[in-house]
Amino acid sequence: MPRYDERYETAKWRTLWLMVGFLVLVGVGIVTVLRPELEDERNEDAPADAADVETSEEPPSDELLQE
Repeated sequence: MPRYDERYETAKWRTLWLMVGFLVLVGVGIVTVLRPELEDERNEDAPADAADVETSEEPPSDELLQE
């Protein structure tokens, strides 16, 4: 009975495992790149909260501006 190290592996199975490994790497790349992009897109479409609105640094004054 052949041991695990000594068994013959056909090119078909080697190719299959290489393809599986490649697809895993591509999947990880897609998830790490596209996921933040989709989250950013979703956040841009959402209405701004009151805390997110920027205010001017100068307080409003009652005096009229002179030119």
